[in-house]
Amino acid sequence: MDEKGFAYTLDAVLALIPVMIVLFGVSNLAMSPESHLHIHSSKKAHDTMDLMVNYREGNGLSVLEKISTILKSGNNSQTSITNAGELATDFLDKNMANSEYLFTEENQLGGIPLAGEMKLKNTPNVATAIHISGNYTYRIYVA
Repeated sequence: MDEKGFAYTLDAVLALIPVMIVLFGVSNLAMSPESHLHIHSSKKAHDTMDLMVNYREGNGLSVLEKISTILKSGNNSQTSITNAGELATDFLDKNMANSEYLFTEENQLGGIPLAGEMKLKNTPNVATAIHISGNYTYRIYVA
């Protein structure tokens, strides 16, 4: 290769360095802070639901099993809904401090809120988790 060809090749290789720097910089911006918040909320929703499924005081029932038992034994009456809601509120307030949440039963009660308050239409980045216990389908919304 003569000297002119070497110079053109070196020039082309050096011109690719800034292009590569820009490409790597843009690829690192692909994940915005908002998507990070949504992932965090999603994990928190699933972790909270898992905790409600697996946490047992002593060798007793899990929190969701207790809620289902209260609702079933009261035939989904307003009293049983209130009692189940109190149990859910106590547990979730302890474990979801500084978080906005809404806990509902979807199958038997048609989405009636048991614990928490959240305006779903006005809240950005809402994550959900669902679990079935007996004939009851529970959903938690976390913002």
